[in-house]
Amino acid sequence: MPLSGSNTGALRPYTALQLIEGATSRAGIPPTKLTTEIVEKSLDELNLVFTQLLNRGVQLWKRQKMILPCYLNQQQVALPAGVNRVATLTRRSMQRQTGTPFTTAGGTAALAFDDDLDTACTQTSVDPTNGTSIGCIFDQATQIVTAGVLFNVAAVIDNLSFEYSIDGVTDWTSLGSVQGTVARGQWVWVDLDGAPSALGWRVRCQSATQFSATEIYFGNQPQEIPLDPWNLDEYTSMPNKTTPGRVINWYQQRSLDNVVLYVWPVPNSQAIYDQLVTWVLEYLDEVSSPTQALDVPRRWYDAITAQLARRLCRVLPEADMSRYQMLKGEEMEATELAEGEERDPSRVNFDFGLDAYTA
Repeated sequence: MPLSGSNTGALRPYTALQLIEGATSRAGIPPTKLTTEIVEKSLDELNLVFTQLLNRGVQLWKRQKMILPCYLNQQQVALPAGVNRVATLTRRSMQRQTGTPFTTAGGTAALAFDDDLDTACTQTSVDPTNGTSIGCIFDQATQIVTAGVLFNVAAVIDNLSFEYSIDGVTDWTSLGSVQGTVARGQWVWVDLDGAPSALGWRVRCQSATQFSATEIYFGNQPQEIPLDPWNLDEYTSMPNKTTPGRVINWYQQRSLDNVVLYVWPVPNSQAIYDQLVTWVLEYLDEVSSPTQALDVPRRWYDAITAQLARRLCRVLPEADMSRYQMLKGEEMEATELAEGEERDPSRVNFDFGLDAYTA
């Protein structure tokens, strides 16, 4: 971690009010003339700027990795509401590693590692403060790179931590954790970056609900296969959309509230531990308060301010319309610079999509 220095101001949040004051000043409205109505209208226009930015598709800071489970006989895979679209998708399969199961709060630990989706290790007590654990002790040090839990009981999870112990007894260290509400029959997968080889691996759950796991999966030696997306015509033309197997194709339905993937073949018993590793583009967080920080990086501050200033000059009667053309030019220049910097320094590959087709 770098030492604190003169550039620490770069980390200070740029609030919506600061942006509005800068944009309205450019549009000919000094900060002393701002009213509640102007601020509210500016917030509305700012959120429209975010929508416009999303449509440009260049916001790399909103490109995130997600692990989607494969569920038995489930054709549709719904993504969270904040996802705009899926950019890439691979199917991952791994080697399952099992040792001697254990539980710290009752239940039959072996039932969480028996490949039977009709059984579960249900602990008999809870410890919301320190948590309770289910895991394995291995005969030799084993590296686990991805772990998953299939929940048997719905719960509100204060913290679900994936941990290792070098000797299998002491000094348990967390490599990843998640929080939130889980449903019965829901998988939670976590990649354990930087995982060492260790004798002990466990999942520790802090919740007011008893920890009940249908399956806990410790995996390594991952293999990922890139999967090509289908367009609507290709998916529609498939004569049997419920063919069972391991996913090799997918169609993306961008619905009103979220994105839904239609996968083919439909996961069968051979695919229940497969994961769909996706990179998605997310929506920018809506701004609802003047004190709220913006969901944009510092490199976009000037461009966002210029875009908002031009829009406000057009919609606010208090603005100086004679500045409109000047603001339009400033917006184009600032946006061009920001888009030019919004880049991945890796080499560029061109795919001309020269596939066979039927007219």
